[in-house]
Amino acid sequence: MMYETPFLIKVDIPSFEYYIKSLATTGKKNYKYTLKHNNDLKYNLIEYDVDLVEFFMGLWQNQLIRGEKRQWGFPPQHIHNLHQKNIIDLFATYSIDNTVLSIHFVERYDDYVYCHPPLYDKATTNNRYMAKHMWFNLIKHYINNKEVNWVDFGAGNRGTWKELVKNRKQYMDKMAYKWLYIPKKIKENPDKESPYIVYKGNNQRKLILNN
Repeated sequence: MMYETPFLIKVDIPSFEYYIKSLATTGKKNYKYTLKHNNDLKYNLIEYDVDLVEFFMGLWQNQLIRGEKRQWGFPPQHIHNLHQKNIIDLFATYSIDNTVLSIHFVERYDDYVYCHPPLYDKATTNNRYMAKHMWFNLIKHYINNKEVNWVDFGAGNRGTWKELVKNRKQYMDKMAYKWLYIPKKIKENPDKESPYIVYKGNNQRKLILNN
């Protein structure tokens, strides 16, 4: 049995516009930038595509992430296996000529979604804020979807969600970009958050309270 710290976006809320209004100035500005620079692209939940997943996972490993190349902790087959169990939702951003520019696979367990990073070619999409474009659209999809309550960006092993929010300044080096997606009120009032943790085991994840 293993537990992890979630990084939670609450998506059972009235609308995506409501969510954007809840963000601090930085989050609102980033969203406006992604709209301006990606209005020529389409974003959709797509059918699972083995070749796309393998291509983009390979591409990701060969690019510099914060100055160094990083290896996946699992092979593409792991994601294929989760897809066979109906766990994977696969999203893509693509151009007018249907060229796929980025993909994003996430694990969906009932009303909770665990996210892997969005995958794209940094060289060709550098000015588009492609990762932010993907994150905002993912959140928008699940707000509109109404079947999911929580989207989890993942926070490793840093205690409960409440502890993570309270101590967020300690974790800015690797997680700074994630905080722009968190509503302003949550960052200002961490004591009001619940002590959620994620149970992980047997190819499943479950959001639970650590009471």
